[in-house]
Amino acid sequence: PDDDVAFVRAVGTHSRGIGKTTLERIAAYAHRTMVSSYAAAAKVANIESIAKATQGKVAAFVNIIEGLKKNMTGKAAPLMKRVFKETGLADTLRSGGEKEQAAYENVVELINSAAAYDKQAEEPSLIDYLQTIALYSDTDAYDPASGKVSLMTLHAAKGLEFDDVFMIGLEDGLLPHERSMGFGDDIEEERRLFFVGITRARKRLHISHARHRTVHGQFLRTVPSGFLFEIGYEVEESVGADMLDFADSDIHYDDEDSQSDRFGTNELVEHGKFGLGRVKEFLDLGEDSIVVVRFNSGLTKSLMIKYAKLTRPDQ
Repeated sequence: PDDDVAFVRAVGTHSRGIGKTTLERIAAYAHRTMVSSYAAAAKVANIESIAKATQGKVAAFVNIIEGLKKNMTGKAAPLMKRVFKETGLADTLRSGGEKEQAAYENVVELINSAAAYDKQAEEPSLIDYLQTIALYSDTDAYDPASGKVSLMTLHAAKGLEFDDVFMIGLEDGLLPHERSMGFGDDIEEERRLFFVGITRARKRLHISHARHRTVHGQFLRTVPSGFLFEIGYEVEESVGADMLDFADSDIHYDDEDSQSDRFGTNELVEHGKFGLGRVKEFLDLGEDSIVVVRFNSGLTKSLMIKYAKLTRPDQ
């Protein structure tokens, strides 16, 4: 219930008459009252900026979730059927077009798989079933004799070994994931995943990270993952042909909008796309200085200050 990102995803599984503006107003109320978005939704009657009709739809969604929370133990298949039906997703997909019909059939097949699991497991549960199918897809789908490059997640690589392993995207926000940053237990889980990755290599391990990434249309400077420095990584800047040639690129910036302000830890800032957030870290790199911001949506972003156009709401 305290996961704001999961709340937005759950609301958006299909049309409920709860739009982006309503979610933004719920998030704003949650920020003002220092509660989660779900807790704010439960108090939607107090949010006067949301119309009465829409308040009713939000309250109906909360009632569904509260009803499902009352009994989430027992066999997996009945629970999945209940969620599928009571959330309205089954009716939505059944009455949709060809794409929705295919999605409906996929969910039904998943429930059938859960029913088979229920018959075989000594103490069936939804959590155990989800872990079981995750483990199946991790190891059973891999064919070491295929002679092909295998692309997989760190979770999928557990229990496997390769002569050569390439780990890419070792940047703050990716590994560790942005949603885990600032939370001790979550960071430790990300560190364990990193360990899983580097120990998959029998002979050669190749690790890389990007200097810049385009995220949501923004060209951002990245920060190497802190895990790299824990294993003795040292930053090596090169000026060879591998560097981006900005003079000949299609990326253009307005220097008049660039910023060189310093931001203090825990300072309140606002971004045009991501909204309000608190500064977690400031990296002084001169004109390429980077600020790490944890936004109220739960996202943590590393932004190059001169392009981020951050503002201070209090000023």
